[in-house]
Amino acid sequence: MTNRTVVVGLAATFVGLTALLVVAGVVVNPLLLAVAVPFGAAAYLMWFHASGRLRERVRREADRLGPTERERAEQRARAAENRRDTYRTAGVSGSRSASGTTGARGGTRGRNRTAAGDARDRAPSTHGMSEREAYATLDLDPSADGETVRSTYRERAKRLHPDGEDGDEEAFKELNRAYEVLTD
Repeated sequence: MTNRTVVVGLAATFVGLTALLVVAGVVVNPLLLAVAVPFGAAAYLMWFHASGRLRERVRREADRLGPTERERAEQRARAAENRRDTYRTAGVSGSRSASGTTGARGGTRGRNRTAAGDARDRAPSTHGMSEREAYATLDLDPSADGETVRSTYRERAKRLHPDGEDGDEEAFKELNRAYEVLTD
C-alpha cells in the first residue's frame, strides 16, 4: 500500500467522522458541531496532501523565497573561484582571494595551486613562516581544508599550552604562528 493510498483512506475516514459528528450535532447536541470542525480541517489537509497540491504549493513558495542556504554557499564558492581565476590571469599576487584560501570559513585551502602559489609558499610571510612551513608545523598536508587546520591546531594547542602538563612555551608560540599564517 502506498503512502498516497493511506492518506486518501485516512482522509475518507475523517470525512465520514465529520459527517457523522455534524448529523449528531444537529440531532443530539450542538456541542458536537464544535468537535466536527477539527475533524473537517484534518480531512481537508489530508486530501490537500494526497492530491499533490500541498507539494506544489510548497515548491512554489520555495521558488518565491529564493535559494536555500546550501545553494547560496555554492554560489559564494563559485564567486570566490571566479575571483581567484581573475587574480591569477591578471598576475596579481598577495591578495587573499589569489592565494586559494578562504580562512576560517574553510573550504578551498590548498586547492588549485599554481606556480605563483608555490612561490608564495617559499616566500616568507609577515610572520616569518611560509605556508609550507606552517603546514609542516601542524603536520598537515597542504590540501587540508580550513576545518582540519582548525581542529588540528586546537588539539595541539591544548597539549602544548604552557599551563598544561606537557606545556612548551616555544612550541606553543610556533604553533600559533603557523595557525596565523594559515588563517590569514
